Amino acid sequence: MGAMGRGESSPNGGKQCGVEIHYIGVCGRTRMSLVVTAACLCSCIYAFFLVFISTKPCWNSARMCENRPCESGNASILPSHQHFHLQPGAVGNSTGTVRTMNEVNSTLRPVAAVSVDWQPKNTSLSNIVFGIAASAHLWKSRKQYVKEWWKPGQMRGYVWLEEPVQNETGWGVDVPLCQISANTSQFKYTHKIGSRSAIRLARIVTEMYRFKLPEVDWFVMGDDDTIFFTDNLVRMLSKYNPSKMYYIGSQSESHWQNTEFSYGMAYGGGGFAISFPLAKALSGMQDDCLHRYPQLFGSDDRMHACITELGVPIIKNKGFHQFDIFGDPLGLMAAHPLTPLLSVHHLDVISPIFPNMSKVAAVQRLMNAAKAEQASMLQQTIVYGRHRKYSFSISSGYVVRAYAGFVAPWELEEVPRTFRSWYGDTARSHFPFNTREIPTEICKQPTLFYVHNRTAGGLIETVYVKADQGGRNLTDCDSRLQQVENIRVRSQPLDYSWFESRRLCGRVASWKNSTIDIHVRACQEDELIIGS
Repeated sequence: MGAMGRGESSPNGGKQCGVEIHYIGVCGRTRMSLVVTAACLCSCIYAFFLVFISTKPCWNSARMCENRPCESGNASILPSHQHFHLQPGAVGNSTGTVRTMNEVNSTLRPVAAVSVDWQPKNTSLSNIVFGIAASAHLWKSRKQYVKEWWKPGQMRGYVWLEEPVQNETGWGVDVPLCQISANTSQFKYTHKIGSRSAIRLARIVTEMYRFKLPEVDWFVMGDDDTIFFTDNLVRMLSKYNPSKMYYIGSQSESHWQNTEFSYGMAYGGGGFAISFPLAKALSGMQDDCLHRYPQLFGSDDRMHACITELGVPIIKNKGFHQFDIFGDPLGLMAAHPLTPLLSVHHLDVISPIFPNMSKVAAVQRLMNAAKAEQASMLQQTIVYGRHRKYSFSISSGYVVRAYAGFVAPWELEEVPRTFRSWYGDTARSHFPFNTREIPTEICKQPTLFYVHNRTAGGLIETVYVKADQGGRNLTDCDSRLQQVENIRVRSQPLDYSWFESRRLCGRVASWKNSTIDIHVRACQEDELIIGS
């Protein structure tokens, strides 16, 4: 059966694949068979690669990509998206098994087109899904921190564990519901000193996205020893168009950490926010991305690597606090930047926020102060006594530092080094912000007044009580200041046109023996903080 040329005669006298009309059907069928055979072969090869060769774990093994709800003893808890009560019937019927990306994308709402006349929307807590990175063996001690900021019935979120916590109750009641992270054994982890749990934590946003929860604008990540100030968080996110890709977070308080990892990375413990469209894009490529970076240390640098591949840079917000420090956080909290307080991390590492208290009790005290008004929490107001003989730095809802004599505003804005760096040093070069030493001369050190109670009415009234002086010999120091036991600060409630460009102003309204009254208000146009 030799091949015939285009003009050669066939045995029946016609031309093979020639122009005669009665032979066109035969030749067409021959060519059609070849095309169909080739197409089938290509389809089989493609299917083979799709099922067996792709690096996407959900196409390799469905079992690897299952999300399992946590268990309490032997009682199985339903998938968390079936328990959310804020908007009845609004959470879908997912089984927890991750589908292929085509299936997931086909069922999710489309991303709204970006409008050039977009205005800030009224974001609510119901538009945010929180992902809490946690560990089963630490959960029983750390859940107390989560309880302090979680608002049952108003918020959606999940605590992500590597395995169930035995005999644990309360999931979905006073803490978020719980999920067991998907199996990540298919991913390599080659960092010499890190933990491969970083891989499962890096996938939390992707796993939450695949739950197909409705009306989600933002995914917010944090750790189990992180507290969030959710009112402030909602107002901050309301500034951004959730139909765009956003990656919002902050850096470490350690210069070495930022240099070793990245100044452009959001540190996960301090918290970061990812918009819905970015989570969608991340879900489509993250598993392939994770295979490319087995050498990375943690979860947040893996997130950063993948988000960078999508071309999305970080938007830095100094209200997220990683707190990569040891010791007393007073300096950082007393000289807070002019931005809303969003989070505090490493509560199990730093000293108690308030002295002579347990760490949990100290957090409860801070959160109680925040109940009166979150907007002003830790916002610094600098006030001077008559003739500038006294200087007061108020960290709203936390502490007042009172100095005898004049301390310039720029000095009070610098962070006093009451803490050590993440590597145990106190040298100023270890920190990525301006710091100043604690004066060695006792009389130049501030007298501290910590918040005692805070109430909201027509005005926000906060009472600060003098802290134990720790046996310091203050005989030669200013006697009038040493007589003060309480400082009472009154201020107008802040609306949410806050934090535009200027601090508040204040004045000493009265000073009667053991009590100082200070009034805080908006500055007048040409007013000086130091007074006239």
